[in-house]
Amino acid sequence: MSSSFFLKGKSRQVHKRKGEKIPKKKPKKQTVPNLENGNESSDSELDLKKFSDAEESESDHETAEQKKLRLAKKYLEEIEKEEAKRTELKELDDAVEKRLQKDYLEQKGKLRVEVADNYSAPAENDSRLIKAKEHRLTLTCVCVSSDGNYAFTGCKSGSVIKWGIKEKKKLGSLTYKTHSNFLKGGVTSVALTTDSKYLVSSDDSPNIQVWDPNTLKHIHTFKGHKDKVTGLVFRKNTHDLYSASKDRSVKIWSLDEMAYVETLFGHQSPITAIDALTRERAITAGGRDTSVRIWKIVEESQLIFNGPVGSLDEVKLLDEEHFISGSDNGSICIWSVLKKKPLCTVLEAHGSENDVPRWITSLATLLNSDVFASGSYDNNIRLWKVSDSYRKVSPMFSIEINGFVNSMQFTSDGKQLYAAVGQEHKSGRWFKLGNGKNGLLVINFTVKS
Repeated sequence: MSSSFFLKGKSRQVHKRKGEKIPKKKPKKQTVPNLENGNESSDSELDLKKFSDAEESESDHETAEQKKLRLAKKYLEEIEKEEAKRTELKELDDAVEKRLQKDYLEQKGKLRVEVADNYSAPAENDSRLIKAKEHRLTLTCVCVSSDGNYAFTGCKSGSVIKWGIKEKKKLGSLTYKTHSNFLKGGVTSVALTTDSKYLVSSDDSPNIQVWDPNTLKHIHTFKGHKDKVTGLVFRKNTHDLYSASKDRSVKIWSLDEMAYVETLFGHQSPITAIDALTRERAITAGGRDTSVRIWKIVEESQLIFNGPVGSLDEVKLLDEEHFISGSDNGSICIWSVLKKKPLCTVLEAHGSENDVPRWITSLATLLNSDVFASGSYDNNIRLWKVSDSYRKVSPMFSIEINGFVNSMQFTSDGKQLYAAVGQEHKSGRWFKLGNGKNGLLVINFTVKS
């Protein structure tokens, strides 16, 4: 048995007398049994020694072979723990690397997930219309939290409702009666920050209201627009808010400081829609000026895209490099930020009535994918597939609804679509659909993995 297992006490200190020479002792070579062949070896000494002291009491009742086996098992257990830890760290590193790569590709507009072929048309019981007495008039807007737990809707009766997705019911509301100091007329837009810290709403006044989405308490009022605010959007993963108005301007606000930042001018008619993603940019539709503008905020410049004849009412980003527009002449266009003309155009996407094409009243995109949805007043929401390097659009299927589709949003996983529907168009009361329903339509999709 090796002497290193049985060292006891302290060595006696030798005091040197004057003129006396103390002979140097040769250090004894400490050895530990080699576990493979039983021979002496110093290679495994450090690995095994850490177990020896703790196991000394047990060693009195076991043979040398038993002790070798026990120490070998302990040693292997330690190696397995180390390997498991290394594997876990590697998996974590891989996950972080994939996330960073995804974020980088998304920022550059290169991230693209092709999922259109995995969708199948929902059955009749996969769609459900939710109603509430506070939304007695047409719904105009909807937004969904990034975690998919909540949805917020606004309507022409001047109310905002918070819906619980898991609870499948109304969780709270803001109405003209209860919040008359802040809600003035019909609600035109609602938007939620990525982290669900702030909810904003606009109405028939030039003001923007900031709310706590958890408690629905009022936080702040932004004043500055000269006419009704028509659209609100937060830059992704920030508290920077972009607002569009009938006064033809875009304004930027910081909710971290609760302050106005700057105003952007360029459109020649009231702005009808606005969108934004991760980049410090906003994209707007100019309605009757038939243009889409991308506002490059840092560079203090703008890109102008001239659309088809008519009113260019809707615009949505498909990714950082491509976007979709919808007009009142019934056409849907796919664009690249690098080209002034559309890559692809779908004419009369929702058909015509008395030889007049139906307007495109809303668009929704599943970000960084090949899927988008369009709404009109033909009692159908249509899903489309983008292919051939954004130069081809093919119909996937339609979902039957009753009324104007005024606003839509996909959940981040693409498994649900929320649509604000009503009897009238969100921006006016030109005509009314008698069979239309005022409510929030929740559509569940079956998506193959």
